[in-house]
Amino acid sequence: MESIKDILTQFEFTDQDEKNLKLLGEMLLPMSDQFAEEFYDFLMQFPKTAAYFKTPEAVERRKETFKSWFNDLFTSKYNNTYLLRLQKIGKVHVKISLDSYHVNAAMNFIREQCRRTVAAQIKDKGLKEEILMTLHKALDINLSIMTSSYQEEKVKKVFVSQKAETGLVQLAERLLHGLNLFLLLGLLILAIGVVALLGHDIYKAVTTDLEYGVIRALGSLLVLWMMIELLHTEISNLRGGSFHVRIFVELALVAFIRKIFVASFEHNEPTSFMLLIGALFVLGIVYFLVAKVEGKRSARL
Repeated sequence: MESIKDILTQFEFTDQDEKNLKLLGEMLLPMSDQFAEEFYDFLMQFPKTAAYFKTPEAVERRKETFKSWFNDLFTSKYNNTYLLRLQKIGKVHVKISLDSYHVNAAMNFIREQCRRTVAAQIKDKGLKEEILMTLHKALDINLSIMTSSYQEEKVKKVFVSQKAETGLVQLAERLLHGLNLFLLLGLLILAIGVVALLGHDIYKAVTTDLEYGVIRALGSLLVLWMMIELLHTEISNLRGGSFHVRIFVELALVAFIRKIFVASFEHNEPTSFMLLIGALFVLGIVYFLVAKVEGKRSARL
């Protein structure tokens, strides 16, 4: 928090404003009791602020507190002692969990009550404008100091965990990036393995059973194509691209298609073959639904 001197300088609070405060006090302090009554009548209109006053005795005590602050507003020297008193008021507001907008609304009510009284008593337009300017400065200074406690409390809460939170987030981001790189490396190794499998299937097709070898090579080619798609997706993800579930459904579809190709030459039991066909049909439905959802999402983006 800045010193009271810095605050007064920022608000351009001058020696003339100090003199004007005395004049304001002469006009407004005699009405302290009336203002206190009207102020707490105003607060009691709203359930959230009324809830802070459980008994009539509590309201009467707060009225005395209000009149003490109202008197200080016009009679106290605006020094560091006054700053500490206002900070204490703000800390009490924070302690009882009074939302800051209630404080602002209350100060606005007080401002309007004071403004109407000053406007009714001073007829000279120039003097009225000058006195009201001092009133606004004084109330704004009080409000800014009181509500600064809310910001300090917020910073205090964040500061306790800010370093830990930042460190954990950075660690998680680095770990995630490292895992993605590891996944990319694994996909590269698998892709090389699929290329080797494709070469083996082609070799078998040329040297032994051409028809059976071609079917196996075709299945391996489909798997290689999916590995390329997976690599492309992972690279896109590392560069900040979006994640697509569809690619994994496609991989499962290709795996089942390859299995069906091979099973058609291995003379498996009809039941096993039909189960593969059924699983392929279910995956086809899943793929259709996933592709439809992702298509709508891409259209919205």
